[in-house]
Amino acid sequence: MSNEKQTRFLTPNPSGLTQENIWLASYALGLTTTQFMAKENFSPEENAKINSLIKRRENHEPMQYIMGIADFYGRDFEVGTGVLIPRHDSETLIEAVKEIFTPDSEFIFLDWGTGSGCIAVTLLLEFKNSFAFMLDKSNAALIYAEKNLSRFNVQDRAKLITDINEISSLDLIISNPPYIPSGEIKNLMPEVKDYEPLSALDGGGDGMDFYRLIFSQARNILRPDKYLIFEAGDAEQVQKLKTLDNNFTFINQILDTGSFPRALIFKKNM
Repeated sequence: MSNEKQTRFLTPNPSGLTQENIWLASYALGLTTTQFMAKENFSPEENAKINSLIKRRENHEPMQYIMGIADFYGRDFEVGTGVLIPRHDSETLIEAVKEIFTPDSEFIFLDWGTGSGCIAVTLLLEFKNSFAFMLDKSNAALIYAEKNLSRFNVQDRAKLITDINEISSLDLIISNPPYIPSGEIKNLMPEVKDYEPLSALDGGGDGMDFYRLIFSQARNILRPDKYLIFEAGDAEQVQKLKTLDNNFTFINQILDTGSFPRALIFKKNM
């Protein structure tokens, strides 16, 4: 083929391809990484597709938004602008549920601040007799949550809601709430502060606003002797909040890969 139709692959970074660039280039062309690395020549159209994605990444747009997929608990979830990107630390929430329920347990749960729906969908897949209410105020988040329910064919066992007053008599509330203190948002990586939704990050002045809210509501909508599980940025501060509320007893905590307490399990008192 003539040089008018084929060119060498040029990147905005002439020093070479990073692993991220290889992933992006493969994604842009619909190839596996092995197929991409074996390819010797690229058309101008292919080159333009590749460099467009690489430029977006150089501007700190998260890989997950560019590719439209984020891994969580070994599964690929659809994500995009307006929805929090799933983190592997949040997988401790799934492990926490496995501490209190067996695979055959029947229970109804609320995923408070469901975002992409990765937590609720994972629980529905891991616990075949469960039913989920998925609460979020963000329309963008609910769109992705609905996509992921359909992606994994569990939409018949879940209901998306925007109002906490729609539910009661739950067996479990689980939440990864916004917990970054407002004043610390500016110090986050550009990928986070410039792209991910502020409403999913900002936990108020001390980062505890949503923990206070959820504790206050959980006492009314949880059945006695049932469970509340949080992801915590500051486990000690969440524990201090609990001491002000005699409705709950601390049960256990799950450590993340850095050996920090990440998932906290509470039980509502009788």
